[in-house]
Amino acid sequence: MNKKVIFAVLALVFLVAPTAAAKTIIKLGSPVTVVENETVDNVITFGSQITVSGLVERNVIALGGSVVLTGKAVVRGNVFSLGGVIAQGSSAQVFGKTTEINSANIKNSFSSFFRGEPEGWPDLVNIFSFLFQAIIFILALFLVFIFPGSINALKKIVQNNKVKSFFVGFFITLMITPFFLFLILSIIGIYLIPAFFIALVAAFMFGYIAAAAILGDFTLSAIFSSREKSLFKETFGGLILLLILGWLPYVGWLIKIVMLTMGFGGVMLLVSGARK
Repeated sequence: MNKKVIFAVLALVFLVAPTAAAKTIIKLGSPVTVVENETVDNVITFGSQITVSGLVERNVIALGGSVVLTGKAVVRGNVFSLGGVIAQGSSAQVFGKTTEINSANIKNSFSSFFRGEPEGWPDLVNIFSFLFQAIIFILALFLVFIFPGSINALKKIVQNNKVKSFFVGFFITLMITPFFLFLILSIIGIYLIPAFFIALVAAFMFGYIAAAAILGDFTLSAIFSSREKSLFKETFGGLILLLILGWLPYVGWLIKIVMLTMGFGGVMLLVSGARK
């Protein structure tokens, strides 16, 4: 495996796996409390509440729960709550963004938007961004069920040709805009734009799934050495990790772009091999 890829993925493994110096807390259905003088990297819960009185170096994410930041809480990253509320003490410090998405919040955002008030627009953008990511997540898992053989083949191609897949994907991505311009300026080509656009979206989608499967496979293998292979579990875990990557400052988006470019290049290699 390429050393740069190993470094990027290991960084992600350390993000989600507990360490001695700082840890990431992930809970399903049970509340989490970061007590005073305690330091953690990230706190993520599914269906429960997070209470912070200590220091969180990166992000606080509650999916289906609320976040309580006491007066002594310090969060150096973002605070996100889906389906709950964020209660913040007057002395609590949050250096990143605070995003709260719930039924009342959505209603108020839409009301402000239709009244022409600019205050509701950022919340509406956050809501649509989350819904878009949720749709991509569900669609990706659906495609894993429908095309497991193709995705496994694509995953193997990318794993065996990481550097080649990246540069092929990078080069073809650079050629997308000139090719679109060529289709627009040609007489017949303009009718091919919808088909080309659909094919391009499908290629990036399958590349994204392959990248998630590879990331999930490597991470699960690092944590559970003796596990049974499962494409669905690998893809599910990888999609979660890619979603979390979006919250990492500076390097998160870069790692996601590298993984997506590798996956897209793998799709091109797979199609080229099938045609040959």
